[in-house]
Amino acid sequence: MEFILKNNADLLNVQETLYKVAPELKEHPYVCEIKPYVKKRSLDANAYFHVLCDAISKATKRTPMEIKRELNTTYGTPAKDADGQYVGVILPKNVKAEQLLDYPLWIKEKDIDGKKFNCYLVYKPTHELNSKEMAHLIDMTIHEAQQLGIETKTPAELAELDGYEKAVEK
Repeated sequence: MEFILKNNADLLNVQETLYKVAPELKEHPYVCEIKPYVKKRSLDANAYFHVLCDAISKATKRTPMEIKRELNTTYGTPAKDADGQYVGVILPKNVKAEQLLDYPLWIKEKDIDGKKFNCYLVYKPTHELNSKEMAHLIDMTIHEAQQLGIETKTPAELAELDGYEKAVEK
C-alpha cells in the first residue's frame, strides 16, 4: 500500500491504516518508508526515445542499441547505490561489458597483479529514469536527431507527451 502525503488529511489516512494493521504486527512484520515524492514517468516518453533512436540508427547505419548506449552514456544518468555512491564495475580486459550491462561507460584500463582490466561507470536503464532525467535525455536526443535532419516533435507536441517533464534551467 502506498500513500502520497500532501496535507493533514492524508496523514490521518495513514494513521488510520496503521491502527488497522497494528494487531497483525506480531505475526507479520511491515516496512514503513517515507521518502520524497518523485513523479513517475509513463512509457510514452520511453517509447518516443526509442523511436528517435531507431530513426538515428537508420540515418547513421548503426544498430539501435549502439545509438541507445551512446546517447544514454552521454546524456543519461549514472546509476547510484543506496548510499548515493556511483556504481562501477571492473572487468577483465577480454570481457565485453556490453554483453553484461545495458549502459556501461568505459573509464580507464587498470593493471591488477599483472593482469589488464577495464573500469566502467554504469548508467541507469531508460525505464528507471524519472521524468526530469528522461526529459533531459529526450531533449538531447532530439538535438542529435535534428543535426541529422530527422523530423522530431514540436515543443507543443512534447508538452502533451505523457511522462515528459521539461527540465527547468535555474
